[in-house]
Amino acid sequence: MALVKEKELCKLFLEVGHHQYSLATAGTNFANNDELAWNSFVTTLLSAKGNSAIEIVYKYLVDAIVEYNKHNNTEVDIKIVYNYFTAKIIRSIFVEPSELEKNWYFICHAAEISKPGDFVTVQIFQEPLVAVRQADGTIRVFLNVCTHRQAPVFEGHGCVGVDKTALCPYHGWAFGIDGHCKNAPGANRGEFGADFDLKNYSLQEFEVKIDENQGVFAKLLEQDLCSSNGKTNRRGRIRVASRREGHGERRLSESSYFKQELQLESNQNHQNIGVEITNLLNSVSPGYADGETATLPEQIRLWLRIGYLEAEVKQLIADITQERTSHSRQLMLKSLIGELKQAILTVDSDGSISELDEVLQRVYSCDDEQKQFIGKSIEYPNEPNTIEDSASNERRQALPIWIYGDAALFALEVEHLIKPTWQFVCHINEVPQPGNFTWLDIVGERAYVIRTASGEFFAGKLQNTKERGSYPKFGLPNYGLEPIDIDIFYGFIFIRFTWEGSRLAQSWYLPGLLEPYQLENMQPIGGVGQYDINVEVDYKLLWENFLEDYHFPMMHKGLTRRFGVSSDCEGINGMIIPMRDPASPSLTPIERQYYDCAKAIARHSWEREQELQDFAVENDSLPETLCYSAFCSMSAQEEIPMPFSLSVFPEHVQTFSLVPAGPRECRFHVRSYGHILNPHDTNTKAIEEARIANIQLLLESLHEDIRVNYICQDSVSSRLFEKIGVFSIAEFDVAKFQEAIRAKLPITSLQRKPL
Repeated sequence: MALVKEKELCKLFLEVGHHQYSLATAGTNFANNDELAWNSFVTTLLSAKGNSAIEIVYKYLVDAIVEYNKHNNTEVDIKIVYNYFTAKIIRSIFVEPSELEKNWYFICHAAEISKPGDFVTVQIFQEPLVAVRQADGTIRVFLNVCTHRQAPVFEGHGCVGVDKTALCPYHGWAFGIDGHCKNAPGANRGEFGADFDLKNYSLQEFEVKIDENQGVFAKLLEQDLCSSNGKTNRRGRIRVASRREGHGERRLSESSYFKQELQLESNQNHQNIGVEITNLLNSVSPGYADGETATLPEQIRLWLRIGYLEAEVKQLIADITQERTSHSRQLMLKSLIGELKQAILTVDSDGSISELDEVLQRVYSCDDEQKQFIGKSIEYPNEPNTIEDSASNERRQALPIWIYGDAALFALEVEHLIKPTWQFVCHINEVPQPGNFTWLDIVGERAYVIRTASGEFFAGKLQNTKERGSYPKFGLPNYGLEPIDIDIFYGFIFIRFTWEGSRLAQSWYLPGLLEPYQLENMQPIGGVGQYDINVEVDYKLLWENFLEDYHFPMMHKGLTRRFGVSSDCEGINGMIIPMRDPASPSLTPIERQYYDCAKAIARHSWEREQELQDFAVENDSLPETLCYSAFCSMSAQEEIPMPFSLSVFPEHVQTFSLVPAGPRECRFHVRSYGHILNPHDTNTKAIEEARIANIQLLLESLHEDIRVNYICQDSVSSRLFEKIGVFSIAEFDVAKFQEAIRAKLPITSLQRKPL
């Protein structure tokens, strides 16, 4: 695509992103002030008909897609793009519990769930709900959030059956149609502690009424506000601030032209808005509904996001100027500017699209009074720790769900968790010669790694995002960069933005297991062996997924078939996982190929493999490489909560890191490495085939994780969820990761966001 056309397209999509924010602002006003107007707004938004402002934005988007397809020779589906556009608006709107409790909300018609066990899932603002017909014919409504690790339990519209249970798609916790937790895998073996009681982990339930038209309505009171005898039992609460709180008067005037055209009718005469929203969110969650990824090109997604963020940042700057004491808004501003810069770095790595520099210029072109808030270091006020924490507690309680995707908190995470933590960049053999360099973009910063004339390595960061295209002009002494810390561990290069803290060799868990693999001598495996995937999920949520194997039996049937995975272990870090032998009879062709290749290139017997595993347990090291087993190697999470791991297989290793890009934006950075193969060796072909097969299988497993984490991200947006999750033995590394977060950011212990 010609550069001039790319610039024109960029401007088109940026403008659509600006309108997207305006619609989200109007929707927020309706959601918090007028339920009927909200229902009409959503109906109109979903159909793109019935309101001139929405119809105009839809036309802009259609024109942009037509131009994009014309100049890229592609067929991007406008429906997919518009669904994403609309879902972004819906996901940005929050209604706090104090407002939710004022109304009864329509859930469904009783006829929609006519038989015992029938259920339907609905979304009321940010709250995922499920209505279930009981064995006695009554209807009950629950918060559709698993009390373990906050995944949705029920999916879509269907029937469980009276005597059966719904299984959480994440870890397989089982819930009856009465909402009671019937089983937690591993609980009967004591893996949650001796005093674990399933009765404490039922789904949260809400009061239900059925009107004369057989419409089912629910009262969304917080669990702690209603006692068992129905009396109100209110506790003190600090109101949670939404990303747009405080825009009320401005929004009312701006959105009045929306309301004038909305047809205000009752829920009974509309399609079920809650179901429509659920279906919409499902449609844009990769692979969730039908096993296929419904995505739009990254370039389009990021252009839209940049336009949206620019509009949001400009409004936030205006709000801060009027209300200087808002700590939350100042933190949010810092977070959103970093997110905006990261999106620009990602979509325009060489600085060729001047329009994106103009976005940055517009954001920073504010008066001196406003500029003082940008980049200013701000802390949350001290708050008491409301969670009892004991190192001797057999069950480790999970952090509250508000921490996943909160913009204000993310600004603190950048300063206290992300910048002080080592971030993986590459292997030394990816910058082999003096003058070679590469870079990593993370939270709006670009960090370079350069092989110097002496063969050493230097790391530095750009001082201004607008200089991203200036790398050919590097010059001494520091290449025009601000020096940052660098460390090399087993041939892998890491950087961090602070100069304090332990080196990797001091914090790595069981580094002796890596010794015999000679990782320093490995070379990158190109092609399918290296890829990046951007996902709209909080990096902490994703990393916790990769810190445990408790989810394997439910989510990763292939991994379970190939390897001997058990929940009866303490975490996953350093755990050696043997390949199953004999192989499962249900292996897929590619799984069988990997198994056969692994056996063909083995250097010792299965008996020797067991001896090596026993040696590793006793000595925390290995005298030689394994042939039939794999293991995960990473830092000790309680020392450095570092989203990076090495997956060590007999034929190659895979590095896996998560690069935070915003409060709900992250990139999977995956690279594969192996030793140079001798073309004359009889095992070379089998090793190559094993690598290709395994890399493909690992990619399939990654997409399984992505699917579940997308729906978990929507679930953790709930403001009504009260239960604090609990960890099994198999989630030990997740517990350590959360302990480190709690230590570095004590505010994350609070059950509710404090501002």
